Order: sequence, then C-alpha cells, then structure tokens
Amino acid sequence: MIQNPNEIEAFTRRQRALARIHRNITEKFQLNRRQFISGSLATMALAALGLSGCAPKTPAASTGDAAPAFTPGTYEATAQGRNGEIKVSVTFEADRVASIEADHMESRNIGDAAVRLLTDNYLETQKLSVDTVTGATLTSMAFATAVAECAEAAGADMRAIMKGDASVNAAEPISDEADVVVIGSGGAALAAAVTAAEAGKSVVMLEKMDIYGGNTNAGEGTLNAPDPERQEPMGIEDSPDFYYTQTFEGGDSAGDPALVRILADNALDAVHWMEDHGLVYEKEVFTAIGGLWQRGHAVEVERKGEQGGSYYVSCLMDAAQATGNFTLYTDAKIEELIVEGGAVVGVRGTRPSSGEAVEVRGKSVVLATGGYSRNAELAMQYDKRVTESMPSSNVCSSTGDGLALAEAAGAGLRNMELVQIHPLGDPQNGGVATFVGNWLGVEDYVMVNDDAVRFVREDERRDTIADAILEQPNDEMWLLVDSTNIKDDRLEEIADLVAKGHSFKADTIEDLATQIGVDPSTLAETIEGYNACVAAGKDTQIAPGKELLGDAVSDPSFYASKRIPTIHYTMGGVCISPEAQVLTAAGEAIPGLFAAGEVTGGVQGANRLGGNSYTDLIVFGRIAGASAAAAA
Repeated sequence: MIQNPNEIEAFTRRQRALARIHRNITEKFQLNRRQFISGSLATMALAALGLSGCAPKTPAASTGDAAPAFTPGTYEATAQGRNGEIKVSVTFEADRVASIEADHMESRNIGDAAVRLLTDNYLETQKLSVDTVTGATLTSMAFATAVAECAEAAGADMRAIMKGDASVNAAEPISDEADVVVIGSGGAALAAAVTAAEAGKSVVMLEKMDIYGGNTNAGEGTLNAPDPERQEPMGIEDSPDFYYTQTFEGGDSAGDPALVRILADNALDAVHWMEDHGLVYEKEVFTAIGGLWQRGHAVEVERKGEQGGSYYVSCLMDAAQATGNFTLYTDAKIEELIVEGGAVVGVRGTRPSSGEAVEVRGKSVVLATGGYSRNAELAMQYDKRVTESMPSSNVCSSTGDGLALAEAAGAGLRNMELVQIHPLGDPQNGGVATFVGNWLGVEDYVMVNDDAVRFVREDERRDTIADAILEQPNDEMWLLVDSTNIKDDRLEEIADLVAKGHSFKADTIEDLATQIGVDPSTLAETIEGYNACVAAGKDTQIAPGKELLGDAVSDPSFYASKRIPTIHYTMGGVCISPEAQVLTAAGEAIPGLFAAGEVTGGVQGANRLGGNSYTDLIVFGRIAGASAAAAA
C-alpha cells in the first residue's frame, strides 16, 4: 500500500517507542531478580503489545495478570496526531481508569471516531492493549501513546495493563439478511443506503474498516452543479448542457455519454437532496482546481480546516439511522459475492480483527467500495506515471477491493488505465487541502516552478497541470496567494499551516522568495508581470494564457506552498448501466448487482473535473439505491 511521508514518520516513532519499552521492561526485570525469570519475558511482554504505539518511560513492577494499581489523580500527556497535538487527560482511581478526556483537532468521523472507539475500549476493558483503529492509524497511535504516558505516570504495571487482545472489540460472526446489502460506507454507499431505506427497504451496510465514511470523509466536499439561484446573482451563465459538454470533453470524450448526461441533468437535484438531508452549502459557488467553471458548491463547515466531505457522511448516516431500516457493520471485509442462478444474492467475508465469518443474504447488492489510489501495485500497472514514492491524497481503505469482487461475478471493467494525479499534493501527507488558499478559487492562484517563473495556466485541467509539474525541476512547484480574499476567520488556520511548514509567509515577494529558495528578483518580476496581465484583463505572460483572472497578487501578507503531484482519483472501474446496474464486458446486466461511485468507470472519462466526484457520489448513489430497492 502507498504510504505518505507523515505515515512513515509515525510508524518510525512507534518503532522507537517499542524499543524504549523493551529496554525499560528488561531493566526493570534486572532490578528485581524474583521477576527476572528469563530474558524472554521481556520479549513476551512486547509481543503482548501487538502493534503498540504506546511509549511509557519507566514501568512499575509487574504483578502478572492482576488488576493494575494506580496512584489516584488526574494525569496529562500529549502526542502528535495527524492534524496536531492530541492532549489527553486521564483520571485514575486506586484500582481503575475512571475517565479519559481528549482535546484535539483530528478529522471529523476519522480521528475523532478513533478517539471515541479507543476511549470506550480502554474504559470497558481496563487494558491499553489496543492502539490502532483501522482507517485512523495516525490519530489512534498518538492517542494510545498519550494515554500510556498517563498510565505510567500513575504508577501502572505497564506489562499487565498493556497485555491482552489486539482488537478493538471481540468481533462476533455476522449472519444477517436484508432487502438491500451495501458494500462500503462512503458517500455513494450512504446515498444508496438512505435512498433504499427511505423507500421502505431493509438495508445492511458492511465496512471493512473500524470507522465508516471511507474516502468521502477526507475530501473537500465540493459538488459541481449548475445552480441559477447561486450563479445568476454572481453573473455566471451555466446550464446542464454546458456542464455536460465540459465534463464530457474535459474527459477527452472517453466517458459514456449516457452516464455523463445523467450526471449533468441530476446535479442540481443532488444539491437539493443533500440540503434536504441537513447539509449546508456556502451561498456562493467557486471554481475548484481543474473544475473549469464556477459551479463548485462548498460545504459550510463548523470549524475552519475541517474537511467538507465528512459532513456528507454525518448527514447521510443520521438520515439512514433515522429510517429504522438500517444496520451498519464495521470490521467486516467482503471477499466474495454470492451468485446463485446467475444472480447476486448476498456477500461473504471475514471480520479482520477476529477472523470470524461474515455472510449477509440480500435481494440486491450495491457495490460502493471506492477506487484504488492507495494500491501502488495496481495503480502503477495501469499508469506508468505512478511510482512507489508518489504520495496519495486518499485514505488507506482505497485499495480497489470491489474490482476483484465484481470481476469474479462476471462484471466488465472500463477505463482502468485512467488514473488522476492531482497537482496540489502536500509533500508531507499527500493531501490536497493543507496549504494557505485551499479554500480559494483558481482565479486567486499563481503557480511558479523552482526557477520562479509560471509554467502553466492555473485554470487548466488537473491532468495537464500535473503533467506540467512532472516536467519541472525537482517535479514540484510553488503555489502563491496574497491576502486579498482571505477572511479574518482563517487566520488561526493560516498560522497553524505556516507553523507546521505547509506554507510560508512574508510581507514582500522578495522575502517570500528567499524563504522558499527561489531567486527574489525573478519571482518579483513574475508577479509584476502577472499583475499587469490582471490589469489588462488578458494573460499574455504564458501561452495559452489563464482565462479565469481574479485579483492582482499585491496585498500583503503573501503565502507560498510547495505542491507535488499526488495520486488522487481513479477514473476506471466497473461497467454500469444508466440505472447503475453492473454490466458484463458484453454489456449484459448482472441481476441483483448495482454499483456507484469511484468503483465504477465511464462517468468521468479520461480526466475528472475538480468538483465532479461528489456530484457522482450523490447522483449515482441515489440511482443505485433506487434501482436496488426496486429489484428487492
């Protein structure tokens, strides 16, 4: 699986912690001969930790499997999570962990879910043997480390408190049935589940990770749709026909015209449907990077810096559960579609944490397992630009499992060679949101290479920009913005991005150039020339020139962020009909099997426009849910 730099660093920290624990346990046994039976006991204690990321300093004397004793009180510790420090406060009574509180900025539905799951487990079992929640490894390792530090400070027997089963909870076998079975729990899966459940059908959803939401949780949440109510006051002309043309031609005409037509004609209804289910969009639309037009609907988030995609997950999960027809199983990996008489009638698999069996029978099955952007072997097989060292913006569950499931049931695949490499990857984590200005439109960006000159129009297609970056010195570029369109409520977020090295800040272009290591006079000349183009209303600095010109880059402070290509999306996948029914390579429908979202091919063509993913998730997720319900 592709690992991003910050993940590799986190695992390195974990290994150092394990080594320190090994050292401390060995030293403790050497100090107490009665307990030092053999050197192998230290190794046994380490083995009991499983994949522990905890890092205590000096464990107390072991009492075997007896209940640990603590010095009563409240202890605090911190550890580095994915988005910043996780501050933990743990209260101990003489014989138990009484409460655990955490203050953090971890992601909605991902990091905060991991903290909740681990907290519940620690309080219920009175053990710290679990340290990772699948789908939120960085957060859970940091949280587990901080709690262990508190336990050590309270005088706990670390061997005893960290010994035990290495699963979040003892996972029982699953044997169930429903009208509609949904594999996956991201946006398309949830849209399908809500649609089917609201139609009165019983729905069982199966997710292989410990947390739900898939890659939808980690996305920006921008949804493209022609929207007269928002666009006309802004003087923007748009229509479903124009949206169709841009999407189809922007995908090099490699998409299925019928599917693209459905996407364009149902996009605005997707906006309204999400609003009906509690999602709030910003009042104005914008142009997402590679979106080609101002029709991107941004989610109105509660806290700046949060990913808008997680709000789709929250709203749709609430809606699904409110129907009373919905059951969710996490820790349930599907490995086989049950086919009887040529029709798909259920699924089989295992629970990764325990190995127990999973079998759910259904009248219809919806496949919504996402793409394969975190499967390096598969991605490199289809796109030679992809390398093992190239980061990915996707969550770790995006490994393409659904493709093999569908193929085994007779499904055809299309466009598998089409992998989208996003031009705005963060060198630290592969993400596309960690820079000053990620909330702005492309009209506000200026992109320069390490020679401090522009090399591509900033409003180009994503693939064109990414390919252009790969031709630049060091396969990287710098994205520059000024403070013109940055609001005061972003200042705390900006300070954090600068402090962590995701962005650089200066009051002059020359100072900014010095900080990022490019020639100051050249960068100043580039920005001066760009500003002249803005004033003239025509970009003559490069050819072809930028069409969506915003404001001049002239309002201090100025910001720069290093950007590199990152694997972002896979356009290829399972063949589907306009009704979202899975098709064979010959175009024949497979009874009982439907699919939606990134697991499918043919909607985006050779290049997905920025902002089209969430449109796809909701439009075709709803269609898959309705079709599955009708067939159930």
